[in-house]
Amino acid sequence: MTEENTNSGTLFDIYKLHAELAERADSSREGLNKLYAGMVTAIVAGSVLIDRVAPDSDTMWVLPLLGITISLSWMVSLHSATGRLSAKHTVLLELESRLPFAFLERENNQFNTLHIVRRRWTGLLMPSVFLLISVAWLITLIVDTAC
Repeated sequence: MTEENTNSGTLFDIYKLHAELAERADSSREGLNKLYAGMVTAIVAGSVLIDRVAPDSDTMWVLPLLGITISLSWMVSLHSATGRLSAKHTVLLELESRLPFAFLERENNQFNTLHIVRRRWTGLLMPSVFLLISVAWLITLIVDTAC
């Protein structure tokens, strides 16, 4: 086996390992979404429960504030996870430039021919909507208390 084949094999092994790490990072982001979606569900369930048990309770104020906090935390976490994944893909493309076939670049080119719109903000849609709902809910509570 020549030195060039050995280096190419080692480089491909590094590429495979890094591709697997990128897949794990993507799975981690999906898990993050599930966690925050569960917290949002708990807030909604808590609000329904409090509204039925004690509609004039002062604890109702905590829920929209908690919703705002969770939404902002969700946005920051998604931004971080997306940035990490983007960095991993950049490194994969760099590794590919040294391999005989550029897997990820070819896949990206094929995907782009489908004319599917990719936007960075689409992942932030759910936390943004929940943030708006929580803010509107808080404003409603403030207005109801003032009147």
